[in-house]
Amino acid sequence: MGYTEILLIKGLTKIATDPQVIGRLLNVLDSPMPNIETSTMGGEVFWENIANINGWKLQKNKVFGNCRIIDPNNVRRAWGGEKVLRKALENL
Repeated sequence: MGYTEILLIKGLTKIATDPQVIGRLLNVLDSPMPNIETSTMGGEVFWENIANINGWKLQKNKVFGNCRIIDPNNVRRAWGGEKVLRKALENL
């Protein structure tokens, strides 16, 4: 087994045993991730609203801990770590 395969297996095993590691990693990166604007269903099941400003929502994924900003039409406008997206929402 090659080094890349070992890293991949170890990484996936870590995520499987601690899915919140994704959200913690995104907070360390302190930068929004590249985004493709995508319609959402509003986050009724897997997302927790942690801020709401004029219909714009900051939501945190209940499983993985990553965050996203969705507009009043439920379109994802940004995603990444909570700290950087809180700042982005305040600047809207």
